[in-house]
Amino acid sequence: MKIISAILVNILVFLASATGVSRYDAVMKETPGEVGRNSEPGVISVHDPSVFRADGSYYVYGSHLAAGKSQNLKDWQLLCAGVCDSADFIVPEGETLRSALKEPLAWTDALQLLRKTPENELQTAVWAPSVIYNPVMKKYCCYACSSVWGTPHSVIWFATSDSPEGPFTYQKSLIYSGFNRRTNAGFIPKNQLHYLYTNVGDLIKQGVYTRSEIEKQPWFKENGNYDISYGRCPNAIDPTAFSDADGGLWLVYGSFSGGIYVMPLVEETGLPDYGYMKKTKGYDIYFGKLIAKTNEETEGSGEGPFIVYCPESRYYYFFLTYGGLGATDRYQIREFRSTAPDGDYLDAAGNKATDAKSSGLQILGNYKFSFDNVAYLSGGHSSCLIDEDGSMYQVYHTRFNDGVGYFRTAVHPMAVTKNGWALMLPLEYDGESHINGNSAIEITGSYEALVLPSEPLQTDIRYDWNNIEETVQKPSQITLAEDGSIMHEGKSAGSWSAEDGYLSINFEGVNYTGVLRTQAKDGKAVTVITACADSNATLWAVADI
Repeated sequence: MKIISAILVNILVFLASATGVSRYDAVMKETPGEVGRNSEPGVISVHDPSVFRADGSYYVYGSHLAAGKSQNLKDWQLLCAGVCDSADFIVPEGETLRSALKEPLAWTDALQLLRKTPENELQTAVWAPSVIYNPVMKKYCCYACSSVWGTPHSVIWFATSDSPEGPFTYQKSLIYSGFNRRTNAGFIPKNQLHYLYTNVGDLIKQGVYTRSEIEKQPWFKENGNYDISYGRCPNAIDPTAFSDADGGLWLVYGSFSGGIYVMPLVEETGLPDYGYMKKTKGYDIYFGKLIAKTNEETEGSGEGPFIVYCPESRYYYFFLTYGGLGATDRYQIREFRSTAPDGDYLDAAGNKATDAKSSGLQILGNYKFSFDNVAYLSGGHSSCLIDEDGSMYQVYHTRFNDGVGYFRTAVHPMAVTKNGWALMLPLEYDGESHINGNSAIEITGSYEALVLPSEPLQTDIRYDWNNIEETVQKPSQITLAEDGSIMHEGKSAGSWSAEDGYLSINFEGVNYTGVLRTQAKDGKAVTVITACADSNATLWAVADI
C-alpha cells in the first residue's frame, strides 16, 4: 500500500544502497540502541508516536519512519517500521529520499561536511512527524524535522498529501536552528552555517525582514554563534501542529537548551504567520513565543511537546517529557494547561512552564503494579487524542525493566477531573468502556495504590540496570471503607468521598482530586482511580479482583 512517500518513507533503502550495509545495520547506525518489540499480535513499536484519526481509522506516525494503523486503538497494524521492505513508498522514479528532501538535508549536511564526515556516512534523519488535516488547504499536512544528532543544527519542514497514508509531497522548510552570523570583512558569509543559507535569507529577499532587523535579534553570542543557553534560542525539532478552539492552526516545537516555542500558522498555506509574530508582544519575530524553559533541575531536558484543546474543560493541555529516552534515563511525562493556545501554561502547583524550574504535573513515570511482569520505564514523547465521542487517550512509547530496553507503543485512556486536569488511567487501554457514577459498593474495597511523585529529577545520580529499580514507583495496599475512611498497611491514612464519578481523597495528609472509572484487567471489569494533588503528584489505584 502507499505510505509515507517522499518524506515519510524508508530512509533505510537509501542508506543501505549508499553505504552497502543492511537495512538493520542502517537503523542501528542512525538510532543507536533503538530496538522495538513487535512480537506480540497487535503490538507495534513506533518511537515518538503522534496519533490522529482519519477516515474511521487511527494512525500513529513516529521517528525513523515508523507508522501504524488501528481500528480500535488496541490492535495495531504496522504500516512501516525502521526496517521496512515495502517498495511502494512513492519516491519519484530515479530519485531517493535524499533528493526529495534535498532542501532540509542540505542544512544538516553542511555541519557534517564541515566536521569532515564522509559523504557516504551523512546522517539522514526524519524525526517526530506530526500529521494534521488542514480543512482550508483540504490536505493532510505532515510537520517533521531533520537534525544532526546531539546538536541544535536542525530544521523543521512540512509536506502535504490527499490521504492520511500518503503519498506526502515535500513543500518547504519552515524553521532552522543552529545558524550563526559570523562574517568576513565584507559581511559575506564565510561558511554555509550562516543564517543567509537558511530560509531567513529567503525571507529577507521577500521583504518579510530586513538584514539589519535580523542582525539585532538576540539569537547570537558575542562571537556570532547561535545561542542555545537556557531560555534563549530553540532547537528546531519535535514539531506538533494543533488546532485552537476556533479552528486556527498552531505549531509547538523545541527541545532541551532554549526551550519550547509556539507559533501561529497561516491556514491557507500551512506556513508560519510572520506578520502576527512581528506585531505581537512576547513573540520572537522568527521563532514564535517561548512557552517553556528547560533548566538544570531537569538536566536541561524537556522535549516532545504536544498541545491539544479539550472542549470538555476548555483548556489547552501541554504535555512535555523530561529526562532521557533510554530505558535507564527516566523519561517522564509532565502536564501544564492554559486557556489560550500560546499560554501562559501553568501546572497544578501554579508554576509557569517558563519559570525555569522543575515543574509540571507528573502524569507518568517509572512504575510497576504487582500484576505486571516487569516495570514500565521511560514512558514519554507522547501525543493526545480526543476522539469523536469525547473520549481522551494518551499515546506514548515505553520501555521495560527487562535488562534490554526494548520499546513499544502504549495507549492509556484519560479522564478530566472536576477541577479540570487531564489524567491517565492506570491501565493500558483494552477496548473497555469507562463508566461514571460508580456506587458506594463498587468503590469500597481493597486497592493497589502508588504515587507518581512531584519531585524533580535527581541530577546527581546516574542510573543503570543495577539501580534503576530505585526509580520505580511500586504499590502498597489501601482500603476504601464504607464510612469514608482509608486504611493503609493496617493504619488510618485519610478519607475519601465520591459523587458522580468524581473523587476527593486525603491520603497521608495530601489532598487529591480525581475520577473513578472502570477498566478491564484479566478479562474482568475493575474500578480504577486516577487523581492529582496541588503538589504536582498523581495517585493511581487499581481495585483488587
